[in-house]
Amino acid sequence: MGSSIKREVFVVDEGFQLKYSILLAVTGLLVSFLVGYVFYSYVNAHDNALLVAGLNQSKEAVLFLERQRKLLMIKIAAVGVTITFFMFLVGLVFSSRVSGAVFSIRRSIDSIHTSGDLSVRFRVRKKDELKELVGDLNKLMNKLDAKYGEGSVSKK
Repeated sequence: MGSSIKREVFVVDEGFQLKYSILLAVTGLLVSFLVGYVFYSYVNAHDNALLVAGLNQSKEAVLFLERQRKLLMIKIAAVGVTITFFMFLVGLVFSSRVSGAVFSIRRSIDSIHTSGDLSVRFRVRKKDELKELVGDLNKLMNKLDAKYGEGSVSKK
């Protein structure tokens, strides 16, 4: 299994990679929304408690609390967008490790099918998720090549 394989194209299977990247991004967005909602509710409850305790006598204090709530909402939204973007990128990276390996396996299978050459071996990058499967496929190809390959035909 070649560790020196460099893939020039990062997005190999757009549909697959986009699907899982968007799924992760939406998950990140939902988690951000829930955490933001809980945090905002907590801060809002404390602000209301301060107002009930008599802080509402001062217009400056009320305006300060309103500005702080708006600032908090902006910060929560910014964190949510950042997490969503980050999760989308993580989805692209990890889906590339799967889809790139599948692409490489398909290319090798097509080569075997087209040429009939049983000496073709499957290769993936060191960090690809399907490297164990590729190792098993290569063992199978070694057995098939030994049994049915060109070298075994000339021995008979």
